Amino acid sequence: MPKHSDHKYIEALKNNNTALIDEIYKKWFPEVRNYVVKNNGDVNDAADLFQEGLMAILRKARKDDFVLSVPFGGYFYFIYKNKWIDKLRKNKTMKVINDEDERYNDEVAAKTMAEKTVEQDDRYQLYKLCFKKLTEACQEVLRLTFEGFTPQTIMEKLKFATVNSANQRIHRCRGNLHKLIKSHPNYSNL
Repeated sequence: MPKHSDHKYIEALKNNNTALIDEIYKKWFPEVRNYVVKNNGDVNDAADLFQEGLMAILRKARKDDFVLSVPFGGYFYFIYKNKWIDKLRKNKTMKVINDEDERYNDEVAAKTMAEKTVEQDDRYQLYKLCFKKLTEACQEVLRLTFEGFTPQTIMEKLKFATVNSANQRIHRCRGNLHKLIKSHPNYSNL
């Protein structure tokens, strides 16, 4: 898909371009604030949601193959909308009042792209939560594995007796992480 001219905002987030990030804030924070306030939230909720939305986009943008092929405003709208609706669903006493913004109704591609980003971000948040529940030793083993270190290097760094011991620990820690993720109540929703 061809890059949309708004891809500059994705690059701004990736490269920490403060001028364009300020532009994002000035252009879209009032929209986020209005949406949240109309839907059982306050300005603090809006600020948190704005940051969560930008972080979800940034995590997606860090993947080399990500190309924004739709307008940033529509993409961001569907991300923060989905995240806010999820928060309201978790707090069952609140309901969404103002669910649609007519400006973005025709942006099916933006909605689809945003839904995928939110879904991936929800998975990442669940992974992060479960990762923190692991022992420090397992976290270190997995961190080194994710950084691309070989079992031989992990054995040397963490003083395992053999490479086989390092492999067994890696396997056991991965298994523990998978069990934590699969047993989490939000797992079935992802």
